[in-house]
Amino acid sequence: MRIGILTFHAAKNYGAVLQCRCLYEVLKSLGHDVSVIDYRPDYLIEPYKIWKNKFLKHPMTMLKVSSRLAGSLRRNAAFDEFEKEFDLAQPGTTGFDAILYGSDQIWNSRICGGFDPVFFAAAPYAQGVRNISYAASDGGIELSEDEKKQFRHYLHNFYRIGVREYPMQERMDEAGIPACVNIDPVLLAGRPIVDLLCSAPACEKGYILTYEAIDNPAVPATAQRAAAEKGLHVVSISRSPYSEGINKYGPKEFVALFRDAEEVVTTSFHGTVLSLLYHKPFRFIPTKTHADERILSLLNALGVKDGKTPDWDAVDRKLDALREESVNYIKEALQ
Repeated sequence: MRIGILTFHAAKNYGAVLQCRCLYEVLKSLGHDVSVIDYRPDYLIEPYKIWKNKFLKHPMTMLKVSSRLAGSLRRNAAFDEFEKEFDLAQPGTTGFDAILYGSDQIWNSRICGGFDPVFFAAAPYAQGVRNISYAASDGGIELSEDEKKQFRHYLHNFYRIGVREYPMQERMDEAGIPACVNIDPVLLAGRPIVDLLCSAPACEKGYILTYEAIDNPAVPATAQRAAAEKGLHVVSISRSPYSEGINKYGPKEFVALFRDAEEVVTTSFHGTVLSLLYHKPFRFIPTKTHADERILSLLNALGVKDGKTPDWDAVDRKLDALREESVNYIKEALQ
């Protein structure tokens, strides 16, 4: 089948590009002709621009961004190269048999400035196409009654609905909308595909890795204590060019840093996912936000308790079962 993917592929965000690439590769491995629809609204592009005119009013921010400019430019160039490995199709391209929407927070009205009709199969080129969501998320935000009505109305555009979090599935069940929970595309792809994305050689040795999707001072503190105890050093991947620490890493180096770490301390879902795939001892530090929901849900489903070394064979068996369920969801939806 000729399949398009609509997701946050153009955001210079590690989780966004990795989940897109992994879904892309899984669909190709199932024998389909796959393209990523190159939809890049301003709300996805603007947050990741290195320079913003508002910095002119904040000299200290200007100085900080300027001091990290070389690393930021290198990081963005690596994202651009990663994107070139997709077969991209312009919005409006016709001839798709099916379009898959997701994964990621494509239904989060706070990120998208309201509900973006494109991510609800309402674009003209989605008409007459089998529209399927895969691990789509609303970010767990609270909706007004009017927003709930609009959301439910849009969902009628879909042939099958797959969501990312169990609480979201429960909310949809309460609204009378059948939905399946899908495993994140990075876990769906597993090591065989993720290893192929990680062609970067080791760039560090003997380190504890930190990565914060949401900043938490407990992360560097935990990592520094563990590094001091074990004679290791700390490597930190900052969330953006504006966070503390220099972030010069592209998506492939990002994966390689998890692959080669001795331990991981993170607040991030995909930081947790890569730790699980590469069997790394890790500490998940909660942020007390909705972002914790899906991490805790995943760890609970896998029987992983924070701070304890998992039984990796048992984890892999449970992941295999979840992977099979999600592959079957895709196959059945495309039949």
